[in-house]
Amino acid sequence: MRTGNRHKWNMEHMPGPRLMNDMLILPTGDILIINGAERGVAGWDTARNASLRPYLYNPNRPLGRRFSLLRPTRIARMYHSSAVLLPDGRVLVGGSNPHNRYTFSNAAYPTELRLQAFVPYYMDRQYHPLRPSNVTILNHIDDGVVYGGEFHVRFLQGRRPSRDVEFVAYAPPFTTHSMSMNQRMLRLRAKSIERGEGGWFNVVLEAPPSPNVAPSGYYMLTVVNKGIPSLSQWVRFIHGS
Repeated sequence: MRTGNRHKWNMEHMPGPRLMNDMLILPTGDILIINGAERGVAGWDTARNASLRPYLYNPNRPLGRRFSLLRPTRIARMYHSSAVLLPDGRVLVGGSNPHNRYTFSNAAYPTELRLQAFVPYYMDRQYHPLRPSNVTILNHIDDGVVYGGEFHVRFLQGRRPSRDVEFVAYAPPFTTHSMSMNQRMLRLRAKSIERGEGGWFNVVLEAPPSPNVAPSGYYMLTVVNKGIPSLSQWVRFIHGS
């Protein structure tokens, strides 16, 4: 995030028209755009051309090259669909009911009760050597981590983590109706990283400074090494006594 008063907007064109989509921040910082339709409006069975192919938006790429097209699904996810990031890195996708009531037949897009798991590229087996594992939060108090305080994390890595290893805390929303209430991701400051025996690394992290930055509640803590995330562990940020 940049501070100051001199800002401007940049226009980015999506690969195609899309409405009723859901958007999630992935542990890598990329944005997953999933579900929805290409034309029409939300309810009452008025949308058409289901958007079966998710988009991935990488904000670090040059303008005009930030969108990627991902593998399509066979299940239309229209109005009343939703998506949520899971601690293991997958995205749980469900729902779709563009009708006044549940409608399972004689409709262009019937009510959908099946669930799917979208598996991002970073979960592929080829990335396992880079993936941090056994992430453990060691010394936070029973209720959580106090704002501005330190807490210790350790993880296992077969080879030394890259210099751009990151520690992110993610507040997961319930994403539906194209809204992601309370969704945010923070990169936490690592005050020290020390290598132990057997491939273990011990890290001292600094909690967010206040609820203005991270509203109190539960976050998924993830270690990201060279763009490959670990499984996440839950951590709670709280006020001190």
